[in-house]
Amino acid sequence: MAVESSVSDKSYFQRFCDYMKRDTKGVEIATYTLSGVLLVVAYNKVRPITRFSKPSDIPKHFIREQIPQYGRVQKIEPSLQSGPLLMVKHRPPLNLIFWSDKTIPVKVAGIDVNANGYSWLQSVVVNRQITFIPVKGETSGNYAECCVHFYDRSKQGKTSRRVDVGQALLSLGFAKMSVPVPKRHPVAASKDPFESHIQSYFKSLARSENVAKDRRVGLWQQSLPPRMWPVKVWHNVLDGLVMRFRPQSHRLPELVR
Repeated sequence: MAVESSVSDKSYFQRFCDYMKRDTKGVEIATYTLSGVLLVVAYNKVRPITRFSKPSDIPKHFIREQIPQYGRVQKIEPSLQSGPLLMVKHRPPLNLIFWSDKTIPVKVAGIDVNANGYSWLQSVVVNRQITFIPVKGETSGNYAECCVHFYDRSKQGKTSRRVDVGQALLSLGFAKMSVPVPKRHPVAASKDPFESHIQSYFKSLARSENVAKDRRVGLWQQSLPPRMWPVKVWHNVLDGLVMRFRPQSHRLPELVR
């Protein structure tokens, strides 16, 4: 009776510990199985060593959760259908396959780039480390549409600023928006962070394009009627003051002639 009462008095945790001590083979199988399942789940979630070389390689949850990706622009590939494509050598978190030369074609989302923009990309973005965030999945199959930005350091190397490639091209008049700005639905945007981020991105592009139109720079110089002289004089004075007092390191790189 005393033995039975002592066994019944043991807690479920103590019984589990006693079982684990006795059945070592079963414990090992269960432990290794659980570890393997967790490893597979973690790998699919993070993809620590996967180097993307085509849009279908990017997992859908990367797009939904707006996970930034990193890489170096090897070259700019011209395309009649989609415009200039950034051929990016993707760099995963654990860059173990460093000898691979595979690149993924990336298109700056939301804009159509003209010839001047192509030259700007060639002179400014090639051989530069960039951050790109996928916006769409396999809509085209030939490229990944992404928000692209890089950090431009000063000559002294002390400061750096974030340069959004899409906004830069639009503000210089080297591109125009290819999609309408989506209307904001406050309830839907608050429930879906992805939709909120996309709306904010396209609105920032629209603001940059409006600045270029207002200044009549780039492709808008001939396609829009000239400004009235008071507005033109005011903008010229304002632009001159900005260019005079803004440090060289904080100016957008213009087209190299």
